[in-house]
Order: sequence, then C-alpha cells, then structure tokens
Amino acid sequence: MKIMPVSMPKDIDQYFFNRVKDINMINTQLSTIKLDIPPQLLITGYRGVGKTFLLRKILNDQSDDILTTFIDLSEIFGRQKGKITEEEVLKGILNSINETILQDKKSYKKWANAIKIHIKKLQLKNYDFTDASNVLDIPIPVISDNYDKLSKFVMELPQKIVDESEEVKGYIIVIDEFQLLKNIDNPGAFFWLMRSFIQKQFNVGYIFTGSVSKTSEIINMINGQEGAFGGRLIQINIDPFSFDETKKYIEEKSNNLKFTDEGFERFYACTRGIPLYINSLSSVLPNNIVCDEEIIKQTLKFNIDQVAMMWIYIWGRLSEGEKDFIIYLLEHNGAVRSEIDKELKYSKSSITRFIDSLSNKGIIESGWDKKFVLADKMLETWLKIKHENNGFYPL
Repeated sequence: MKIMPVSMPKDIDQYFFNRVKDINMINTQLSTIKLDIPPQLLITGYRGVGKTFLLRKILNDQSDDILTTFIDLSEIFGRQKGKITEEEVLKGILNSINETILQDKKSYKKWANAIKIHIKKLQLKNYDFTDASNVLDIPIPVISDNYDKLSKFVMELPQKIVDESEEVKGYIIVIDEFQLLKNIDNPGAFFWLMRSFIQKQFNVGYIFTGSVSKTSEIINMINGQEGAFGGRLIQINIDPFSFDETKKYIEEKSNNLKFTDEGFERFYACTRGIPLYINSLSSVLPNNIVCDEEIIKQTLKFNIDQVAMMWIYIWGRLSEGEKDFIIYLLEHNGAVRSEIDKELKYSKSSITRFIDSLSNKGIIESGWDKKFVLADKMLETWLKIKHENNGFYPL
C-alpha cells in the first residue's frame, strides 16, 4: 500500500518526488563552500510546499566531507511557550551542532581533542547547569550575564570544527522557520550579530528558510537594503507543483487514485500543487472509484479539518485581533490599508502590528496594488466551510 505522508518521514528518499531544478539550483550555490566561498541562502515558499523536506533531502545527499546541521526554531519556540530568546536560539544551535558531531564518532575522534581544548578555554560567569548543553561531553551552561562570550563561542564553533579537521571541508547549517526570530526582543540586532560572524567565515554556509510573505517585515529585516545581510543572501522561492507535476506525482505516489478531467482540475484548484494539501486530500479520497468534481467538492467539505489540519493549530495560536483581521480580508476579498483603518475597529498601531505579525507568518501578503489578501487558499476554504457548517467562524 502506497502512503503519501503529511509529516516528515524517516525515509526521505522513499517519498521524495521531483524537485530536480530546485536541487540543482541550491546545490550549485552550496558547492562553493569547498572553494572558500561560503554560500548564504534564503529559501522561502508557501507553508506546506515542501521546503523542509527538500532541504533535508539536500543535506542528506551531501558528500561525507561536508558536515550538516538542521535547526528547527519551531521546536525551541514551542518548548519556550512562545517566549524565545537569543540565548535559547544559540543554545539550540549548539545542541544541533553537537548532534551532528556525535552522528559519526569514528571520524570526529581525530579532531575531538582539539575542539575540547577550544571549549575549555571558554570562561563563563554564573554557571547554571540546569538543562545545560553539551559539546563532546563537556557541559556548556546557560549564561546569565555573558551573552557576548556565548554568542562568540557558538557562532565561531562550526568554522573551528572545519579548521581542526583535515577530513571536513565545509559545514552547512540550516535555520528553519527563521521568521520566529521576530519574537525575540531585538531581532534586528540578532541578525546583525549573526552576520558579523558569518561574514568572517569561509567554510560555513548558512541557509535561512521559512514560510513568510515576500513582502514581510522579517524579509526586509534580514535581507533588505537596510537589513543585516543587505541583499547578500541569495533568495530562492520554492514553488508548488505545476498541474502536470501534480498529475505525475499522483500517478507515481498515490494508492491508485483516479479522476475525471474535471475532477482533477478541481483537485488541483483545491490543493494548488502544494504537497501537504495534495497528500492530505488524497488520504481521504476513495481509491476504488473515479473521482469527479462533485466527489472532490463533497470530500473536502466533510473532511476539511483533516485536509487543513495545519490551520487548526495555527488558528488556535492567533490573537483575537489577528483573527478579526483575517476574517475581514476574507469577507471583503482583500483590502487596502486605508479601507482596513476605516472599517476595522482597532487602532492604527494595532492594525500595523497585525499586518507585521501575519505577514511574518506567511498568512497574508500584498501585491503591486497594495491590497492585502490571504496568502493561502486552503485557510480561506477552511474558514468558509467552517462558517457554512457551523454558522460562525472558528473561535
């Protein structure tokens, strides 16, 4: 029985499909790491389009002389109940680097002692070993008054590892859901801190990735003209599958799903080629009959929570004002700022805060006409169906 997973599978190769163009484009940039030209990338795309899956695949396929580390900021954000700090991010990076080192004990033994000596030179004040990080079995404490030394140690460690090992030629670090850094007290300063170290390294490549609007404040903060990286990050957008790619994906990966021409057109219109939605809608469709347009429509209506499960979680974490803002855009088919200020019963400063927050989360976007709209049609569909079924929007 074929399975189309809606979460990250253990065997990435078994479920991976296509993305040849994206893989080649990203690998071309990453290949410069062996030439002492560190790649610095910003990968964006719709939520559920498969950015994490793609990058996990790319990291897994790197040669043995390239170390790779994947940091998921959403895990840190969740553990800290939404109160993320610079120290927790640095600690998360440190833990992830340690996990990378310990994956191949045979290769790191040759240079582990040199790294240990470097670690022991680090003098820190006010040691607190509660939930401490460890690198090569040496505990690194939580820092209460020595943020400068902690940041210097963590940010310089990857290059030190490369320098101390003849076998390692480069280090690639992926920071996933980077838009969550907007929740720290001074995200702009933190991006500048990272850049100050990254620009002095030659064998460490960084990939920032997240589900954000191309016009979001966080994009400008990290890579805008006045942002920390000032346009130096090479920005690559991961697009949904095309109509033909989606059809081929279904033929290859589904459990023998069949469609009429109109049925598949409806299927594609509902999923827009986003793998998460393709997989989740496919999981609730009957595979013993040919699905026409009406079957697709009714299946989506009665299984919307399963298909749009991601939005149930996200919606529950939004503020009342953010929800009101989204519902206003939904009911007015989008709106420009002047209309929103006039009709939405919130202060202008609150509306600005909603716009920044929802843009950074990839929930809304604005085009050339400066009209704000919902960025994800599945969110729109979920809200409309819930309202139709219950008579009110989700609380």
